[in-house]
Amino acid sequence: MDIEATCENCEVPPADKPYKRTFLRKWGPSLLAIAGVLAVNAMLLGPSGQKIPALTPMQLHSRKLGEERTNAVLKMEFDAAADRRMGRSFGSRNLSESEGGIMEYTRRRHRILGDYTHEDVSDQFTLFGKWSVSIIYFAFWVFLMFPNWFLPIGRPGIALGGGLTMVVYRYFLNVFGHGPVFEAERVIILEPLFLLFGLMLTTIYLEKMERGGLFDKLRNSLDDPINWKRSLKIMIMSTIGSAAVMNDSVVLIFSGVVVDLCVRHKVSNSMPYLLSLATTANIGSALTMTGNPQNILIVSLAYDDIGWAEFASNMILPVLAASIVNALMMFIYYGRELFPGSSGLFQNFSIMFLGTSTPEIIALHNAHQAKLATDPDAEMSNGWSIWSKIQVFVAICFLACFAAGFDVCVVSISTGCILMVINAYKHQHYDPRPDNTEYDSDGNPLPPKKMYDIDGNEIPPEEEELITESETTLTEVDYGLLLLFIGQFLLIGSFDDTGVPQAFFALTMGDCANQMTSVPCVYWFVMIITILSNIASNVPVCQMLAATFPYATPYDWMQVSFSATIAGNLTMLGSAANMIVAFQAAKVGDRSFTSERHAPFGIPSTLLSLYVGTFLLTLVHFSPECSVKLGTCDVDENAVVNQYYQNRADDYYNAGGADNAANNYYDGAANDAANNYGY
Repeated sequence: MDIEATCENCEVPPADKPYKRTFLRKWGPSLLAIAGVLAVNAMLLGPSGQKIPALTPMQLHSRKLGEERTNAVLKMEFDAAADRRMGRSFGSRNLSESEGGIMEYTRRRHRILGDYTHEDVSDQFTLFGKWSVSIIYFAFWVFLMFPNWFLPIGRPGIALGGGLTMVVYRYFLNVFGHGPVFEAERVIILEPLFLLFGLMLTTIYLEKMERGGLFDKLRNSLDDPINWKRSLKIMIMSTIGSAAVMNDSVVLIFSGVVVDLCVRHKVSNSMPYLLSLATTANIGSALTMTGNPQNILIVSLAYDDIGWAEFASNMILPVLAASIVNALMMFIYYGRELFPGSSGLFQNFSIMFLGTSTPEIIALHNAHQAKLATDPDAEMSNGWSIWSKIQVFVAICFLACFAAGFDVCVVSISTGCILMVINAYKHQHYDPRPDNTEYDSDGNPLPPKKMYDIDGNEIPPEEEELITESETTLTEVDYGLLLLFIGQFLLIGSFDDTGVPQAFFALTMGDCANQMTSVPCVYWFVMIITILSNIASNVPVCQMLAATFPYATPYDWMQVSFSATIAGNLTMLGSAANMIVAFQAAKVGDRSFTSERHAPFGIPSTLLSLYVGTFLLTLVHFSPECSVKLGTCDVDENAVVNQYYQNRADDYYNAGGADNAANNYYDGAANDAANNYGY
């Protein structure tokens, strides 16, 4: 289309004023989604669970083998000193016979599950201790969810205050005999903190090293004058990036970029773009075993080996379906913002698939093209300087190390340190010196101030101490974000100690607990995991399941991984990625990403994505529904079924079934005789 010659005709049209949605328009999709989930489960399981199927002979056999192996492991002798040297690792999964074989591997893993993953101390709490800790946890959960309702402290201060409150309260509980000692240092998981610090360091130097460098080129690649296309680009980038690197790193890098794009285009509501980043980051991270912390934990704690290709092949179909559902929900719920001038849903789809347009969209496109034509920095941003090429090389090495399976904490911190050294060298030898000239009130330059040492000797300007990285870039690291996670670890760790999450899982799952990934129980299981992931966080939930079901099959873990990851989109506290987006956006001045504005979209999108993806995963999966290391994959199912019914018949006979049959026979005969003789 033609671009107008004069800039007066190319002005960006005024953005639509934010409008207040009615209650039904805002919360109607959420209420409908919740009602639909409850209806589906009631139809499949019955209102009171009466349709829950009994355990199959194979499930009973697997449970029996698991109990036998656990009992055998508990009786094994072990070297305590060797275990201490191994720390929080159980070593190789494939030990030779001389090293103890599969039983020694099982014992080592059992130690990790019972000690590091979750040490059950719930029996050491009194009822008062459990309830009081739970009340404190939920109070601070509400404070974190809705920080604007209370004092303007901010989430980092609330989380840290809650964590310290829990430490002090647990001390007094222990003193007065209402609870065990709270080992706070053990519930603080250091790996995410190291990872976040390294990613923040890397992000800062990628952004600050050079104007028009890699960071600006990434920003420009996501730019588009058409709102819905810009949102779609953000979703595609976030999905692919989270699968390749990790969701936390993607949102940490691109949160500021998305806000910059919203400012550049003067959008009235940045929520669709921030949600496009956060929700698809969680969905995309479900694709690979290194996409998020819970996937890494699952692969490391699973009893059987789960390879990268196996993991991705199982997840590709449900992740693709969840991505499509989330995108469609985004375009429907935020149609007014993403399709300016559109008359409704049908025209929105016509714009996307048939190429039609509206006057407002045409005006946006014309104004953007005119701005590009007159932008003096456009030519500069298209070039690649030596520093941009160095950034690209470092970024490629960073991604390669991630893909190769190196420790993500070491890789991220090392990358940040390398970029820091490069930036310091560039700043000292290549960047122009800052102009520190001072002027008087008339604009005349003042003579430079002289510097003197402690002995009164004048210091030449070339010997003055340079401004260091510690005084500039390192101060931009968001240490408040690290404090936020430390506080959450303390709160969640103390809450898990009470055993309340485990009791909630056992109570709500009922007879489905031992067949959680079998149809129809899997759909109820998905809902329970969604609730727990948003109350107690997804990583602790995965730890709890690993300790509760130590011999879960690879397919079981596929369902757990998908559910716990997608459930993070339900609320703001559902995943770390949501918190990072909110924190990073607020840092650059956008405080619109709140719990109240997240939930109306997050609830229906998450539930629909979860159930569609779970349905597809139950139909198409490549991981076995049995455990190779437990030996259930080599069992003849027909033999197990025959043995099961034979055992039932023997138990019935031994329990007096034959006597009961004889008594019934004689009673019936006596009654017949009495009737015949008129008694």
